[in-house]
Amino acid sequence: MPTRYAEIARSLSRDIANGTYPVGSILPSEPILAEQLGISRSTLRAALKELEGSGMVSRRRSRGTCVLADKPVSASGGFSQNLATIDNLIQYAASTSRTILAVDDMVVDEELAKKLGVRPGSKWLKISHVRFDPETPQALPICWTDVYVPERHSRHVREHLPDHPNAISQLVEQAAGRTIHEIEQVLSATGIPQQQATALRAQEGGYALEIVRKYYFMARELAEVSVSIHPADRFAYKVQLSRR
Repeated sequence: MPTRYAEIARSLSRDIANGTYPVGSILPSEPILAEQLGISRSTLRAALKELEGSGMVSRRRSRGTCVLADKPVSASGGFSQNLATIDNLIQYAASTSRTILAVDDMVVDEELAKKLGVRPGSKWLKISHVRFDPETPQALPICWTDVYVPERHSRHVREHLPDHPNAISQLVEQAAGRTIHEIEQVLSATGIPQQQATALRAQEGGYALEIVRKYYFMARELAEVSVSIHPADRFAYKVQLSRR
């Protein structure tokens, strides 16, 4: 589950977006706001720090917390996708069932490092699993996913993974005590490798969609990478574009 301060940050961001705290206004003082929300001042400060990092507020000792924008400002290093989009991705993980096939510590070689955008020789926890639609348990798997977690967060993730059915990124957030602010996705066509074909009950070399997702904390600090392979006949990716 998201940390308490992350929940508060999201709640405050919604209040700013809906005009409860309009752009240019000053938020209530920390003691008053903490009391209103029923939280400690340390939790509130952590939440405000998240909002400040996303460019929505500015905190000054003499002025208080000023609202700068009604949504995260990607140019300042915050979200490049909105909160709803990230939440939808987390909801996808929660609404499907996961069967873990392997959990291994590994050292990334040059070829994989290039794909993940990480340093060759770095250490990661690799979690391989397949996902199913829980409403049709006899159906074919939706996808195969390899999740890569930095070594510094691996102990917490490994310990809590068996009892955590939702997105692995939530465990990474817990381990780091921080919130993931951006997810970068790269989609490409690929063939299904032999190992994945067996688990997916698909034809080896068959058409598939590969999605590489890079999860970032603020300041573009990499938190997690996942590589998913979706057989072409089992998955569609829908994106809506609009003109501003």
